[in-house]
Amino acid sequence: MTTTPTHQRPRDGGWRRRTVLRTTAGLAGLAVVGRSSAETTTRRVLLSSNAADGTVTIADATSYEPLATIDAYPIGDKEDLLQDAIEHTIGAVLNAFTRANYLEHANLSHDGRTVYIARGHVGDVVAIDLVTREKRWERSLTGFRADHQTVGPDGAYVYTADILTDQITMIDAATGAIVDTAYAPNLPHGVQFRRLPAFDNRPILVNGSLGNMIFPDTRFGDPFVHRLAFIDPTTLETVQTVSLDEGVRPFAFSPDGRYCYCQESYFHGFHEVDIARGEITRTKSLPTTEHVPADPAEYPMQAAHHGIGVSGDGEYLCVAATTGWYVAVLRRADLSVVRRIDVGQHPYWVETSADGRFAFVPVRGDNEILVINYASQEIVTRIPTGGEPHVIETGTIPDRVL
Repeated sequence: MTTTPTHQRPRDGGWRRRTVLRTTAGLAGLAVVGRSSAETTTRRVLLSSNAADGTVTIADATSYEPLATIDAYPIGDKEDLLQDAIEHTIGAVLNAFTRANYLEHANLSHDGRTVYIARGHVGDVVAIDLVTREKRWERSLTGFRADHQTVGPDGAYVYTADILTDQITMIDAATGAIVDTAYAPNLPHGVQFRRLPAFDNRPILVNGSLGNMIFPDTRFGDPFVHRLAFIDPTTLETVQTVSLDEGVRPFAFSPDGRYCYCQESYFHGFHEVDIARGEITRTKSLPTTEHVPADPAEYPMQAAHHGIGVSGDGEYLCVAATTGWYVAVLRRADLSVVRRIDVGQHPYWVETSADGRFAFVPVRGDNEILVINYASQEIVTRIPTGGEPHVIETGTIPDRVL
């Protein structure tokens, strides 16, 4: 495997269009970060990335009150009309051939004043100031598709899966400059930072690869690599991989960091992976329903199930059965199903609350987020969102921001 040196001048994207605008905005952002620490009153929030209309719904993570809607396509997106027209045309074509994805993944900055947005089929990442609602910077990726992303442990960098170029792009969070890339075959998808015992509890970047997404495996097979990869964030070298039979979908970790619970393309269920041993220890199959298409080629982007979470105490797992239109809560000790909750069309993600008691599950076809209590397996409430929510993140925002 080859990687690019970590310390270098920003590559081609670093000096392309809008450089002066983005650098100036980035420096202004640094000034905001440096404000008085007197602004200490904060609230826990959740962010819903809404694919169909390109918005981010922000709601209080405790009261579940909707607080704001952020448009990922602000009016200020006009610095280069020709380039913008090209990017948006490409996005429209990809949307027509697959499904609407104007917004793939939104993440909060560590200070809670900026939201970083991977704009799906537009193929770029933008940073939007939550106070002014203005764009701080915009960075085009090499490929035409921006996928999942995460913010590094110190908040200095954003790591975005550039899915069509087999790389994870490391972006300077202040300026939007591309700093480096990590090689991540084939079609990198989910990305998370975790501290895991197998890697001395130091931060490690975890990525799952999709493999073939061009044609149905059931008809032509899939010769590509499917792997869960653990990447050193300093060197961007892959230090360990775990091979799977199909594309790696969402994954979650046990509270002690020893196990990873991983979903696969086409599979109604999940695997438990012992990270230190680098192998699957248990596999759980889950039932199908009348909603599941007879032909797996009709699964939405090959995902039978897409969403899994673990309660903070490690007692329960929550699984989004995307094609089955239900959510299952399982006891982690024996992987028995405690309750199956029928929901609307295409539950698509699971994010555990900061206190570990609740699962946030977006239901893509119904434009809402379910809040499910792990212990009681009850739906506590439903939060309205924008069009087709499909990724949830949580974070902390100063009260004055909203």
